[in-house]
Amino acid sequence: MNEYLENRLNKLAVYQQLKNNCEKSNQYNVLTLVSEIGTFAVERLKTVIKNMPEFTLHDDTHIFNMLSIIGKLISQENMRRLSTPDLFMLIISVFLHDIGMAPDEKYILAWKNQLSEEEYDEELKEERQKFSRFRLTYEHQLADIERLRTEQEFSKAQLLEDYIVTEYIRITHSTRAREIIAKYWSGKIIYQDTDLTDALATICFSHNESYTYLLQMETFRVCGQDEYLCIPFVATVLRLADIIDFDPKRTPSVLFSHLAVKNPVSLREWKKHQSINAWTISPRMLLFSAQCEHPAIEATILDFCDQIDEELKKGTVILSNLSNKGMDIDIGAYKIPLPPQVDRRKIQAKKDIISGKPIYRYHDTKFSLSKKQIIDLLMGTKLYGKPEVALRELLQNSIDACLLRKKLSELWRIEYTPKVKVSLYTKNNVDYLRVSDNGIGMNQHIIDNYYTNVGCSYYSSREFNELMVSFESSFTPISRFGIGILSCFMVCDSMEVTTRRIREKFECDEALHISIEVMKVFL
Repeated sequence: MNEYLENRLNKLAVYQQLKNNCEKSNQYNVLTLVSEIGTFAVERLKTVIKNMPEFTLHDDTHIFNMLSIIGKLISQENMRRLSTPDLFMLIISVFLHDIGMAPDEKYILAWKNQLSEEEYDEELKEERQKFSRFRLTYEHQLADIERLRTEQEFSKAQLLEDYIVTEYIRITHSTRAREIIAKYWSGKIIYQDTDLTDALATICFSHNESYTYLLQMETFRVCGQDEYLCIPFVATVLRLADIIDFDPKRTPSVLFSHLAVKNPVSLREWKKHQSINAWTISPRMLLFSAQCEHPAIEATILDFCDQIDEELKKGTVILSNLSNKGMDIDIGAYKIPLPPQVDRRKIQAKKDIISGKPIYRYHDTKFSLSKKQIIDLLMGTKLYGKPEVALRELLQNSIDACLLRKKLSELWRIEYTPKVKVSLYTKNNVDYLRVSDNGIGMNQHIIDNYYTNVGCSYYSSREFNELMVSFESSFTPISRFGIGILSCFMVCDSMEVTTRRIREKFECDEALHISIEVMKVFL
């Protein structure tokens, strides 16, 4: 193990516990593997700032901050009760979870079209094609790039091109982490005789997914006699340590000034971290101290604290629901108490040196809407005019679903005849208006994120644009804003939706049946 890595690791509670376990059981090969993975990660992550200069640091500073945080979140007693595979996986997943932020240089050159045609093998051609599809979804930026080039503002145009590359790296980095692990470490992440490479890849991928993904994970992996790896536990702790690393060392002022950060999102991120001057972390408390120079920075920090609160809440649910499922496992080791929320008392305005008074007065002023009146407006005749509009909105949805399926069927080269049927009938003294179609359908993801999310139209989403780009096609729906479905409540008290999403040429998602009652959903 190189001296730098050894010195840093030896200061960490989680590594010390792993080291003690390995020395007792003569498993020095585990420590060797930690050293090899750590060296690989630290060296590779040094390239992140080269390709993503405006991002907060994702290098060894972040790694060792996270490992330190893990030692504070998990009490000494619980740390001693964790298995050697648990400790091993906690450390190496921290090393590799952001490795996707450091793609191979040849990929970056391929995305930027900076290779000669002879240098493009099949893999690089595929990479270039994937990035090209992604790039086409940034319609506004591409229009600006074209305009800037016409005006001979080539440096500004290049900044926008670099921004799209940076976004591609960021958005796809968890998928790339899994690919890098498969490429460089396949068959090498061995504990005793158990190959844990796939578990490591899954954990690293999961840190950028929703908590639903963690609920679907394999709970325990047998790693030897009476030894188990708790995969959701490691994934949860990884996520928490990642988001809690709220440290100014990740945004040093000298580097910030040198880079001249221009991206407003990156600018807020750097300023947010720079304002933090101290923090306290324990199983019962998470306190941040910040001296903010502007109310916008304070608002950004408080908003980030809200995100941490949400992670703590969901993490608590995951850990509390862990079960040994009849196996002889010390399940209590994984039931670590988490702070209920971030203590915000020390997040405040910086004080003037002479007067000793805050340099600004912060008040969280926001526009608010009367939910009942807005919903009444969206569901009433004031907006739509006549109740018959409800039928029009339903028909528009059906027609769009059929038109999209027709478009995809043409691309898949299969026969398809659109059908939309309207019927009005009475059953058990209840009147029903039914609109049915054989269109593209919906799955749970679309229902949750678009259909029941007022104002969010699937056809206006990046997800839909990426679908169209992947098929090298276009589609213009007749419905527009994502609020029309509310008009149905002008004429009904509840809605029932039966649907199934057509996903591929001959594949469908499971059928769904949902009931939506106006009072329960909106008021």
